[in-house]
Amino acid sequence: MKRAVMIAVVLLWVYGCGIAQEPLKSGQSHPKATPTPQMFIMETDGQQWSVDLRRFGYDGVDPTTLNRGEFHAWLKPIEERVYRAPKNARFVSRTIQPHQNGRKLDQQKIDDWLDNIHEYVNQSLPVPYRTLYPTITTEMLEQIKEKRIGRYSTLYNPNHTNRSHNIWLSAKAIDYHVVDVGEVFSFNQVVGPRLVSRGYKPAPIIVRGEYTEGIGGGICQTSSTLFNAVDQAGLRIIQRVSHSKEVTYVPIGRDATVSWGGPDFRFQNQLNQPVLIVAQARYGRLTVSIYGPEEIRNQPHPVPEAPRQIPESEKVPPTQPQPLEKKSEYEEAPIPPSQLPRSYGEGMESTSPGNATVAH
Repeated sequence: MKRAVMIAVVLLWVYGCGIAQEPLKSGQSHPKATPTPQMFIMETDGQQWSVDLRRFGYDGVDPTTLNRGEFHAWLKPIEERVYRAPKNARFVSRTIQPHQNGRKLDQQKIDDWLDNIHEYVNQSLPVPYRTLYPTITTEMLEQIKEKRIGRYSTLYNPNHTNRSHNIWLSAKAIDYHVVDVGEVFSFNQVVGPRLVSRGYKPAPIIVRGEYTEGIGGGICQTSSTLFNAVDQAGLRIIQRVSHSKEVTYVPIGRDATVSWGGPDFRFQNQLNQPVLIVAQARYGRLTVSIYGPEEIRNQPHPVPEAPRQIPESEKVPPTQPQPLEKKSEYEEAPIPPSQLPRSYGEGMESTSPGNATVAH
């Protein structure tokens, strides 16, 4: 009998200790961090990054013990390393170079992992990405020449070799240039410096009244022809400077002089679609056309035709440019993005590239 009582007491003491143990109360500390490594591992493009989450306070059990601020500080250089900016489709020698999507780290996906981090530790995870899309896609360029919304032609004397060459070279610089929605086109920025090293030549023969930069004489005819085509298309003129003396390749007051480091011709594409500039200079005729996709909406402006005879010209020392006298200059602020169309979805025959080539 005594033996049975002793056994019962022993059993009660052994099991009673477990039964009497109270659960953790609110506010009590969690168990000490597990000695087992809690590795967070990501990899992409043959690269791998890993960190022991115990470094940020993770106890191996409760996700809330992880200091997310410190974790994201560790993640920041990786985010910068894997980021790739999207690239617009563009034309190179009138051939479409396809667009490239970009990517950025998907922070939301990683935060979702952290909510249940015990399911993802000690295993290699692919870096989660969000796709970044360019504003001008390959498909957009395939449709950008569906509708002609502006065209203007001026004449020049092809026997004036240097001046003709400069016209051809500057026309080539703007040929098949795409101007995105809201973008401001700058003639000086697109054409660049007029230097001998870039192929420009001194032009001792200039059109009467035209400003010449010495090297690069003749490009004012390119900028003036572009201005009239752009104005006809109904695009927004931002800056234009007119000579005080009339030039003879466009009607009075329809010129747009330019000079590297000086006056510029700028316009903004405020329409609902990108536009394409097509330029050709051959056989004494310079033509600039403006195109857009069928969905483009514009209000064309009437512009006077250019003279039909070869412009008068004169000889000047190529190292002594004529003084630039401004007849008129105006500049307006570009339209802010908030006032532009929110999407791309929302004149006349098209021509094939072979019908509009830049040739000397």
